[in-house]
Amino acid sequence: MTDLVPHGIDAAFSVPDSGDAPAAVYMIRGGWAVHHDAAATAPPRRGNTLRELWPQLPTAYHSGVDATCSTDTQRVYFFKGSTCVLYDIAKNEPVGGASPAQIGDKLPGLRNAAPDFTQGVDAGMAAADGTVYLFRGGQFVNYDRETDQVLEQGTLEKDWANSAFPDSEVYGGVVAAFNHPATPNGYLIPPGGKRYVECDTDPDRHRVTSGAKTLRDRWPYRTFLTVLDGREGRLWVFDADSGQRIRQSQTGPESGGVVISPDGFRVLATVRGEGGGEGSLALLDITSGSLRTVGAGVWPYRVAALPDGSAAYVTNPTRDTAHAIDLATGAARSIDVGPRTDGIVASPDGTRVYVGTGGEPVVAVVDTATNTVVRRFGGSGTAECLALTPDGEVLCFGDHVVNAVAVARTAGGGEPPFVGVGQSPEQLAASPDSAFVYVANRGHEVKVIDVRAAREVGPVRTPRDRTNAVAVSLDGQHLFVTSERADSVQKLPVSGGGPVTEFALGAPLGNDAFLSVAPAWG
Repeated sequence: MTDLVPHGIDAAFSVPDSGDAPAAVYMIRGGWAVHHDAAATAPPRRGNTLRELWPQLPTAYHSGVDATCSTDTQRVYFFKGSTCVLYDIAKNEPVGGASPAQIGDKLPGLRNAAPDFTQGVDAGMAAADGTVYLFRGGQFVNYDRETDQVLEQGTLEKDWANSAFPDSEVYGGVVAAFNHPATPNGYLIPPGGKRYVECDTDPDRHRVTSGAKTLRDRWPYRTFLTVLDGREGRLWVFDADSGQRIRQSQTGPESGGVVISPDGFRVLATVRGEGGGEGSLALLDITSGSLRTVGAGVWPYRVAALPDGSAAYVTNPTRDTAHAIDLATGAARSIDVGPRTDGIVASPDGTRVYVGTGGEPVVAVVDTATNTVVRRFGGSGTAECLALTPDGEVLCFGDHVVNAVAVARTAGGGEPPFVGVGQSPEQLAASPDSAFVYVANRGHEVKVIDVRAAREVGPVRTPRDRTNAVAVSLDGQHLFVTSERADSVQKLPVSGGGPVTEFALGAPLGNDAFLSVAPAWG
């Protein structure tokens, strides 16, 4: 079951400046592409399906392509199997006909000099002199489009080698490649599609020029908002800035938690089993829409993921346990944590998971290396919804019995201070600077707790009564709020005032909803 690990991008290409449009980089994964400004280290300007971006591509290409190759003009080759299309990105139309042609017909010099490349291409990019590189397995060719000649061919391991990087991940082959427009700088993407190495694209000195780096550090993801209906298991994924609906799916009834996986490619949501049987953790691929499930014990409820993406943890309230789930294999391990398990969060360094229970003390600390409880803190009562400040120093948890939120130091002990929140605390969210925790409390407002002072500092009024979920934007400037039976998500300024916008769901939520905000691909 190692195929549970999602792959990264399949293809990428760049185009130079065109009129008012700055130089751009496009990255493709399945039938989806994102559009970055080439000069910026910033989230993409947009993401959309291949069908919507380039509607005149052949229909078979809309579900995904094997490779692309830029030409340092607005014209780009798209490859699928043994066929290809030359497409003008600026004019948004194919060049020389919309029907796919055999690679050997479009690039006839390959037939005799490099016939294997007529059967398929893994990646391609423009060279610094206007020629192009094509890659297949560990092989490459340098091709002159004007004369239709193969100027050079060889292997990445031998001909792109750099003694400073003797074991580069790309020497065995690449899945994508692109050049930085109008420069000799290029990027080679090794298998897996999540990392890159830099290279010199000049045909006289082509070589690898860096070690492997994480692709998302140079080409960041957008911020997504996930919304989960706790009753029906309906799941929505939105661009948190624009409100664009990225995906709508169905997980299963009586879900209890949702997060975006740390690698940014999946949404993780819990699904209760039927008739008290085995429940599951649903793994939704954001851009493809494919849904996988793995066993997660009886009635999995809340969910947290380790920062390195290796594992997810869910609570099982009816069994007084939590389950640790390997996100590569789906293997699950039960952990005894105490009665009435509820909320769960992972520490920033991934070494600990905090589980809310009805035991005493109420918070169980699980060592993720051994998957055993190594400590407890938090005093008496119950610890239900949890929020950990990003610095890892303070854990806040709601207690429905006393309608209050505890502000507990993760390194401390004893009875933590409690802050009254008016009505039942349903979901908590910490601000990015660790200064505040926001509380959805079934009222007509979101309560705001000053973490350092352990006191309420004023509510944020909401458009609807009975708020049941809250999340915070990554810049800390906005709240996302849902309410019982609401048919939209409200985006509010943390300073108060009317909604900035609302994200329409198309159907009302049930009594319970769950929100999560995180960087995600797309």
